[in-house]
Parts: sequence; structure tokens; C-alpha cells
Amino acid sequence: MISETFVDGKIIKKYKLPLNLIDDLNKRYESERNQLKSKGKRLAGRIKNELAIESFISDTKVYPTLIKCMNEFIMASNHLNLVDSPVLNLNIIGCWINDMKEGEYNPPHVHHDATGWSTVLFLKVPEIIKDVEHEHKFKDGQLAFTFDNGLKTNYFDPIVGDFYVFQASHQHSVMPFKTKHKGDIRRSMSFNFIINDK
Repeated sequence: MISETFVDGKIIKKYKLPLNLIDDLNKRYESERNQLKSKGKRLAGRIKNELAIESFISDTKVYPTLIKCMNEFIMASNHLNLVDSPVLNLNIIGCWINDMKEGEYNPPHVHHDATGWSTVLFLKVPEIIKDVEHEHKFKDGQLAFTFDNGLKTNYFDPIVGDFYVFQASHQHSVMPFKTKHKGDIRRSMSFNFIINDK
């Protein structure tokens, strides 16, 4: 499993997931979308389509890989001073998919009362209009992590199959964007998780 580690005040890990697993999750979501409930009441985003997928995430082909990444993140970052044994009993607390359209965004926020860990997995990325004169100003559609008491922000391009794991207390946001093709969406899945110590 390919991964990269970033330390922005807190640890962030990015895993590269196989695209066939992403395709499978997209198909499952699209087949069930009309029966899913909105998660918007509990989320920070200025996004119309935020649908809960707790009902089927554990039945998807990508699920075992997600669990493996979650375990690896906890062990690699040595949270809770766990050293020799893998963490097997993890609980996903809330899981949803955002279909973000042109002009929508996610303001700076933390997840799950800043308890446990959170994730972002990119499922679809549109062709974004890059209409800035100065390259350093282009942040459209990017995932941003803020650290150093809000003084610094690191930006990451959305790439299909990239799976980010980070502490729920790590402030993050998503920048708005303009698409080359009207109606194209930037789709991501997020969930929070904790160690089940019962």
C-alpha cells in the first residue's frame, strides 16, 4: 500500500487506493443514491448533496482496504502508545459522500467534536478552470489543512483514489472551484472513526 506522511502540526497520511475499488464504490453509491438520507444537518459544508452511506459502506469492496489504512495510520503515528499489536476493533462513526458542485465549498472545521480520527477519499474530480494570472494563487477545489494556530495552511490537489487520514481535531476546509463542463461534480467520501475499547 503506497502512502505518504505529512506533519502539519498534526500527522496526516495519504494512501493511494486502487481505482477499481473507487469505481465499485461510485457504482454502489449511484445505484442507492435515491434512497439515502441527507447528512447536511450535522455537517459544516455549503454543499447541497451530502448523503449518509453508513447503511452500506461495510459491504463495499473498498471497506477492508479502508480498515487496513486506518489501522496502519494509528500504528504508524503511535497514537495511544500502541507499539506491537495491531488495532483491530475500530468503529466508523458517521460516513457520507459529498457531491460538490461549482461554487460550493467547505469552510474551516473539525470533525466529531474533535474526538478520534477523520478521513477524506476522493471519488470523482472534475476538470477545474485554472484562470489565475499568478500560479501561487490557484487553490480552487483543493483540500486545505490549517496548523500552527491558524497561521499556516497546506493545500492538496484532489486526485481520485487519494485517501487522507488525520486527527478529527485537525482543522481543514475545501476551496470552491469553477468547472470546465457545467454540472460536473467533485465527489468525496468522509467518515470519522474511533477505537472501540469495550
